[in-house]
Amino acid sequence: MDFPAVTTIIMKYVFPPVFYALHGWLATWMAISALFRPYEAWYFPFTNWQIPCTPGIFPKRRNKLAQHVAGTITDTLLTTNDVKAQVESLVTEQNIYLAVDSFVDAVLREFRDTEKLHRLARDISELSPALLQQYMVTLVDGVEKKSDRRVASMLEKLFDHVILSTRISKEQSEEFAERIMENMVNPTQIRTVLVNLLTPQNIGALDDSIQAHATPPLKLLARIINVKNVCNESRKFMETDPEKANKVISDLIKRFELKEQIAQKIMTFDMRAMPLQSISNLRTSLISFAETFLVEHKQDLISGVERIQGEAVGTVQAAIIRFNPSSIPEEWLEKIKREVSAFIYFYLKRELGALLEQAIPKLGTYGMIANKIEQFSPQQLEVLVLRICKTELKWLEFLGGFIGFWLGIVQVCVNLTVH
Repeated sequence: MDFPAVTTIIMKYVFPPVFYALHGWLATWMAISALFRPYEAWYFPFTNWQIPCTPGIFPKRRNKLAQHVAGTITDTLLTTNDVKAQVESLVTEQNIYLAVDSFVDAVLREFRDTEKLHRLARDISELSPALLQQYMVTLVDGVEKKSDRRVASMLEKLFDHVILSTRISKEQSEEFAERIMENMVNPTQIRTVLVNLLTPQNIGALDDSIQAHATPPLKLLARIINVKNVCNESRKFMETDPEKANKVISDLIKRFELKEQIAQKIMTFDMRAMPLQSISNLRTSLISFAETFLVEHKQDLISGVERIQGEAVGTVQAAIIRFNPSSIPEEWLEKIKREVSAFIYFYLKRELGALLEQAIPKLGTYGMIANKIEQFSPQQLEVLVLRICKTELKWLEFLGGFIGFWLGIVQVCVNLTVH
């Protein structure tokens, strides 16, 4: 077979599959390379005209890629519910106990270092006066300017959880009643009130009211006993003989069991049974009184802090220096750890959902991911993508060559059919 015939056979039956396979592989390789390269825009020589498809697709669309990747992660892969579920699965009483146990042990280890204890006591003694004064000044200024609700919030919780649910015991109610009787409802004060009340004008008004509004039998009785005369004689008796009047009033107080009735009323009083509006008004009045007191006595409070801070700081300093972790009984320490763990656990179980709903948006996961991707250089972006799907992209190049090869086979078949 001569050389021209061999050349013809190769060109018709061998060259098409090889050429198409190389063409398919090269075209796929160029398409994949165009995803990343060139890294910068190219321009026609001596012009400002940008060559199409430069820079590569990923470098050119890096901002949109960052936004879409961040959106995909935060909307489908790392949603708020996923984070909440993962965190809630970790919040177990055992995990919290381990954290509390580690924290307490670490603190106690620090307190075993005498040098650190003395340094801590010295630092507290140096910082506490300024901190106490500054805290007091800031607190009162915030209350005065209506910009600080710490006092109001604290008093609201105190009122709702302590004052509102407080019940007075029998002994306490009897003590209150005793003080009321001594200072407000004693015979002398009652006699003074009655003397001031039974003036001629008031006695006349009482008689007129009976005659105007009472029933006929009561009107008749009032005329028979002469109400005006009885009231005038009673007033005269209490003015001229206060000692006997006090004895009469004291005897009546005992007969009426007035102190016992007052004690019973105090003991059975439940503030929660009051109308809601009254409770709200009482809470508001308490807060207003406390805030007004703080503002009006600002200088007195600051002076008081200055007077007690030396003694208070000295006491704290001495307590820190004398503190010996080894003196704490193990069972007492274990009980404290358990109680603290239980408190934190039940608090988190109740409030964790609300806390996460506030905290997760503030983390800015979307913006953090988007900014991180935008900061990638084109080279880093290429390395990242190739690290994830290098094998798949290589097989994609082979697929292009494979498809090209079979297109070449089709071309050979066409040539055979034509000839």
